[in-house]
Amino acid sequence: MAWQRLTPELEAVLEKMAETPAPARLGEIDQVMVKSLTLHHDQRGFFTEQLKRGDTDDRGRPFLPPQEFSQMSRSVAFARGGNPPELIKAFHWHRRQWDYWDIVSGDARIVLVDLRPDSPTLGRIQVLIAGERAPKVVAIPPLVAHGYQVLSLRDVVLCYYVTHPYDPQDPDEGRIRYDDPRIGFDWSVENI
Repeated sequence: MAWQRLTPELEAVLEKMAETPAPARLGEIDQVMVKSLTLHHDQRGFFTEQLKRGDTDDRGRPFLPPQEFSQMSRSVAFARGGNPPELIKAFHWHRRQWDYWDIVSGDARIVLVDLRPDSPTLGRIQVLIAGERAPKVVAIPPLVAHGYQVLSLRDVVLCYYVTHPYDPQDPDEGRIRYDDPRIGFDWSVENI
């Protein structure tokens, strides 16, 4: 898969982030939205509505983008039986595309990093737990780097909807290593 290199502007954002320790940058990121899912159970299992026109997030804001979704994809991260879990898929970012993530199997820690130069939350890191035990859909705006870590002994299945289709000739996909010291996020899991 082809992806974009970091631009000088994004490199400068990362260098600026490195000036403040990651724990001091934890908090909510502007425009990231979370929609907790309601599970309707019976003896056969459950049903939930993931996304529909008119949905609002947990704060009552309109949740869906004005444009239609253009692609639905699925990603599987193998749990590998680690204790603590160790599989991390991070970070990637987009210039134009919104992502809507729903972890439908397993449990994960989602980590978001605001790279938008004009954002009031530039450099902030937001952490969410999502999956079977915490069902929700997370809306991730362009230039918010995102990734996740498997937290259970079950594989994580991530279904995601995007507002722009993947184009290998002009990819709207960039990568940053999960352990980039400028982001400085501590992925360790403490056992209690």
